[in-house]
Amino acid sequence: MNRIAGATLFILLASIFSSCSFYKVVTGKKQKDPDKKVVWTGEDTSHMATNVTPKDTVASPAVPVNNINPLIEQLKPVWKKRLVYKTFSGKAKMHFESPDNKVEFTGHFRVKKDSAIWINITALGGTINAARIFITPDSFYLINYQQDEATILPLSQADKFLPAKVDFSSLQNLVIGEPLREGSITYAERMGDSIVFRVEDSSYVQNVVFNNSDSTLRKGHLRTRKPNGPEAETEYNSFITMPNGKISTYRVINLRNHNDIYTLEMNFSKIEFDVPVEMRFSIPENYTIKH
Repeated sequence: MNRIAGATLFILLASIFSSCSFYKVVTGKKQKDPDKKVVWTGEDTSHMATNVTPKDTVASPAVPVNNINPLIEQLKPVWKKRLVYKTFSGKAKMHFESPDNKVEFTGHFRVKKDSAIWINITALGGTINAARIFITPDSFYLINYQQDEATILPLSQADKFLPAKVDFSSLQNLVIGEPLREGSITYAERMGDSIVFRVEDSSYVQNVVFNNSDSTLRKGHLRTRKPNGPEAETEYNSFITMPNGKISTYRVINLRNHNDIYTLEMNFSKIEFDVPVEMRFSIPENYTIKH
């Protein structure tokens, strides 16, 4: 598979949950998860709609790139606006579909900004502890509780295990609900109630759509510069207002690779910023360690 860093969290989850072993586990024997509890003091959005699927790819603007477009400078503050936080914790119900499988699970996410990402995956209402992931800007760690094994790699080499290159910043952005990648604005336009940007770097072209009225991120489309490479689409819905800004509680990520389409829905019921977060991660002594 070609590499598409903006969808790395989605691909990471896909690589774990599309396997037959996990699919059998979620309908099998129950286990205990000793530390699955996540503190919540914010608004519960579990009542919100959970049946939203993006059908439209954000198309590249037809107008040629024009770096002197005055709207670029005028609208740049919308693109540059980001959530200000030190830590994030959240709990989301997840629905994953691949060409071979459909599976439901729960993801517990904890982030120390620009430092570490911790993800714990459970199934059957938290009764099955399936996997735990710990990522730093330099390292990748995975515990597979269903196969009694762990993987430890430099983050730069995580594609030995995953079908994609892992990029810490893009992972963090996907968890938080921010644009997948940074880059230079090469096009900007107001279109009805939306603001559309095209943002580029040396490897990727990203089109993003913001709501004109409140500057919330609504859609994204990321593709590699390589022809016929994979494409990632993101859609953001059901926003809540937090002290540090609005955040989407319901997201859909679609990845297209050749003729295969993978979909991950994330429906957050608990979100919290700037509280102490624990990132417990220990590999059992009898587990096989893969490098």
